[in-house]
Amino acid sequence: MSDSPGAPVPDTWIGGADKPVHARVRRAIEPLIQALGCQLVGVELGREGHRAVLWVFADKDGGITLDDCSRISHEISPALDVEDPINEPYNLHVSSPGLDRPLMRAADFVASAGREVVVQLADPFEGRRKFTGRIGALVDADITLHCTDGDHRVPLQMISKARLKYDPPTSGAKR
Repeated sequence: MSDSPGAPVPDTWIGGADKPVHARVRRAIEPLIQALGCQLVGVELGREGHRAVLWVFADKDGGITLDDCSRISHEISPALDVEDPINEPYNLHVSSPGLDRPLMRAADFVASAGREVVVQLADPFEGRRKFTGRIGALVDADITLHCTDGDHRVPLQMISKARLKYDPPTSGAKR
């Protein structure tokens, strides 16, 4: 990571993860999740059919269990009812970040250097909205992506969504 002025600190939420509703949700639930011995990875607001869905991703050393997710859900639901950050009815889903872990902070990109990522942008950059490539260095407020068509230095604040690309292991045995 760059030491130059203006460089994002590792806990800086980026792009789509930095929206006001997401920030209100995080403020309401992060201390509760930490009190349960887990870490908030991030939140996403989406839709399933006509209904809004709030996804809360959490993790902990050694991995998060289904029981952990259930405890988190029961703990944060009343806090979200009080804070009421979403202006419509929604379903709450608490989950592990999964194998295609979302990258929502500058530190997530640093920790995942060398891994393959799929990045979606809010607005076109260099003529496109989607990049797939290996994560390189974080320089100032940009992440370098090593793609098949060359290297691209993408501003973190342009990213609306980023997820690690999961490639299942291939079997060594041929049939």
